[in-house]
Amino acid sequence: MVTPPPGSLARNFLSLAASRAVQAAAGFGVLLAVARSLPLDAYGRYATATALAAAVVAITYGGIQQVMIRDLAASRADGPVIVGRALVLRLLLTAAAGLVLGAIGLFPGGPAALGPALVLAFGIEACRAMGLLGCAVFQAYERMAYEPPLSILTGAASLALVGLALFSGQGLPGVLAALLLAAGLHAALVWRVVVRSLVRPAFDRDRAALLRMLAATSVVGLGVFFQQNLFRANTLALAWLSNLAAVADFQAPHEFVLKLEILPQALMLAVYPVLARLAPADRPAARRLYRLVFAQTLYAMALPAILLAVYAEPACLLLFGEKFAGAAPVLRLLALAVVPLALDMLVNNLLVAIGRQRYALFYAAAALALNILGNLYAVPRHGAAGAAVVAVASYLWLLAFSSRFAARHGFRPRAAGPLARVCCAGGACLGACLLLGHAPLLGAAAGTAVYAGVLAGLGAFGKNDLLLLRSVMGPRPSAGAKPGGLA
Repeated sequence: MVTPPPGSLARNFLSLAASRAVQAAAGFGVLLAVARSLPLDAYGRYATATALAAAVVAITYGGIQQVMIRDLAASRADGPVIVGRALVLRLLLTAAAGLVLGAIGLFPGGPAALGPALVLAFGIEACRAMGLLGCAVFQAYERMAYEPPLSILTGAASLALVGLALFSGQGLPGVLAALLLAAGLHAALVWRVVVRSLVRPAFDRDRAALLRMLAATSVVGLGVFFQQNLFRANTLALAWLSNLAAVADFQAPHEFVLKLEILPQALMLAVYPVLARLAPADRPAARRLYRLVFAQTLYAMALPAILLAVYAEPACLLLFGEKFAGAAPVLRLLALAVVPLALDMLVNNLLVAIGRQRYALFYAAAALALNILGNLYAVPRHGAAGAAVVAVASYLWLLAFSSRFAARHGFRPRAAGPLARVCCAGGACLGACLLLGHAPLLGAAAGTAVYAGVLAGLGAFGKNDLLLLRSVMGPRPSAGAKPGGLA
């Protein structure tokens, strides 16, 4: 099989951005339809089942995707064997996760009677894990253009199937079954493209090599496991320590905030292979790219954080309906997490690219432990709002420590200038929003225009940034080319 040449960073980013935009639109559509159509307790049960399944299945990620991409970047000739081993590891870990989840489901002291909902939620997460591994092969070969059409097809399928389930009155089981069919379709199509167009996995009997890959992925994987469970711990704490209505009030805005991170995630996925190539060969160029992406991510994500904080009440009523009026204070608090979540994705990818992923294991484990302790105190006293405060503190902890460890290895974001610009632009945006507080849509539009104008006036999008982007937007250099494209 002849593998097509890698695309440019610009094309890969645009492909990933288009794919993530479609996924975000489909995800928002499903979230809003389910939140508006299911009763509050049923939505709380839906949130509990999906959070519990995702928390356990997170162990299947195991750092496999990052290590597979890194290994393929070093040795394309061994691509079939590398992909085959990654596929075997993912399947074995998924089977183990299924056994663990089954044991939890049988435990009599669980948060709610989930029954078949938990089985369906596990199927969704298992299919999603297999689909993500296939998409990581696209990323490894820098052929992200395959993703958008698949995302469009499966996103439309998820919307249509969920809509049909709700319209026909199938309730929670119907919604989960619809999402399972859509996730299975996505995984099947992704792997069909991988096998036909990129690489056919080869399954060897080298157990020692498989164990070496497992050892290499376990450090990344435990860090990913702890980080992913930070996103679920608050929901599960509310399910155990409060009630399903509190779960719903927290999870609807929390899921909305997490879905906002899909577009910055597209940028991180496109940048990661470039950082992985530059970090060992041209460290100054990697530092410049890191600082640029850090600053632009900060500029981009501060705006939705401000708008959500100001317009939390009308946003909740518009998005989720009147029964979620109590979620407005939660959304206002969670808006503070929009920027830290996006920046931590960048810094965490950088640590993997420079081979320092073990740090994430320690600080993410500490964050999860503190999150659990914080929820034990805050949830019984303050309900969903207390869980939101604990969640924001956990995400700030992640960013603080990931940035500290990156700085120890020479990757400092030099964030003082970007932060000053964001403070000036954010203050102007906030003033415009408050001035037009009686008209939320007009205020949001005016605030956005003012924010962008002040940033541009302060030189946030300078000529040097454009030159730097231009220097990395070409196709990947050939094996014989000298490093230093950013120098």
